[in-house]
Amino acid sequence: MFRCDSALRYAVSVLSAWLLIGAPAHAAPQDASALLRMCQGADKVKALSVMCHSYLNGYLDTAASYEKGRLPFCIAEGDKLRMPTEVVSWLRLHPELAREAAPAVLKKALSERFPCQPRK
Repeated sequence: MFRCDSALRYAVSVLSAWLLIGAPAHAAPQDASALLRMCQGADKVKALSVMCHSYLNGYLDTAASYEKGRLPFCIAEGDKLRMPTEVVSWLRLHPELAREAAPAVLKKALSERFPCQPRK
């Protein structure tokens, strides 16, 4: 049975996550600092985990569509599970990119953390 207090706790956690990363921008993509805040909390807060993975999966789908299969990174089996940790680690190494658009920064991060192997 779904209890009222657990529903309230869930609503508060989702609202807190939303406030943590900020309201979604309608005209411009979020910046890399919002992506960092969202994904660095993914291992502690379920709502942030869902948001981080959803953002990353949405980015991958969009990039695959717009890049027409010529992505500068390669995501292998199991990489999606470790992607938030890799992205957070990379973003912490590049604080100068915090105000840059998250999609552009994510492309750089994934290219470095998940490079494609040269064809033999």
